[in-house]
Amino acid sequence: MKIVIIDDHSLIRSGISSAIVNNKYEVVAEASSVEEGLAVINSYKPDICLVDINLGSGSGIDLIKKSINNGIKSKFVILSMHDDLITLDLAKQAGACGYLTKGAPIEHLLEVLDLVGSDNKNFIKRGNFQKGLEIKDFGLTPRELEVLSLLPTGATAVAIGGILFLT
Repeated sequence: MKIVIIDDHSLIRSGISSAIVNNKYEVVAEASSVEEGLAVINSYKPDICLVDINLGSGSGIDLIKKSINNGIKSKFVILSMHDDLITLDLAKQAGACGYLTKGAPIEHLLEVLDLVGSDNKNFIKRGNFQKGLEIKDFGLTPRELEVLSLLPTGATAVAIGGILFLT
């Protein structure tokens, strides 16, 4: 089974490649960005793409959407440090077949690859996931949010007033 690994960290790509090549998988290419990822996917037509969420200035979720919109038939598995259910849902909506946190053991990665490669139709997730933080609306006005956003800069109330032209 042909695999492409797309992660912006060379050490992660090398480690994953070493771990899965000892099994029945062939790593045909690696990439570190969305642009490189799209190029190697188009060139090598892999069976499975292991994709990180954070790809420098781009997103693995965007890469999946673009690939699917371009008619790519590869299956996509997210391998990410993000362990929240909101990001998992975004990956699922983008078209990923599976999601694995980077804290999961290598056996889980091999299990996910086996399941995805066997034409399993269910979304597969492995790792420990956290509930996302709820976003609360405190009813602040845009101007109040501006003032609030300047507080971490260490500016005094008088300085913030001057910056925002408040008296």
